[in-house]
Amino acid sequence: MDKIWTYGEVSLTLDMADAATVERYEDAFDQLAKEAAALPKDGRASARIRAYCAMYRRLFDRLFGEGTADVLFQDIPDNTDRYDEVYGAFLQFITAQTAAITKQKEERAAQIRRFLPDRSRKKK
Repeated sequence: MDKIWTYGEVSLTLDMADAATVERYEDAFDQLAKEAAALPKDGRASARIRAYCAMYRRLFDRLFGEGTADVLFQDIPDNTDRYDEVYGAFLQFITAQTAAITKQKEERAAQIRRFLPDRSRKKK
């Protein structure tokens, strides 16, 4: 299971089997939801685009540490399509990692069940 997400020249480690990491992930996405709800819906389009992009920059800084967004988005202008592309790639990475974790847990559970006594048979 891959714990390293690479986008362009940037490689970042995220382990969704680690409780502290998952807690940071949950907190970051809770904050993202609040910020998304508060995004401006009127006014200048350029300001709305900048606010949208800034929201994702903060997400990646919360997940990976302050300054991560500066490196990750260094050659990317404030462009909603480009930021959505980065975010989509990250979500694909998370989806693949969590699916691999789930599969691994299911395989371990099946191994454990093979060695448990069969309780369906009654003793005589």
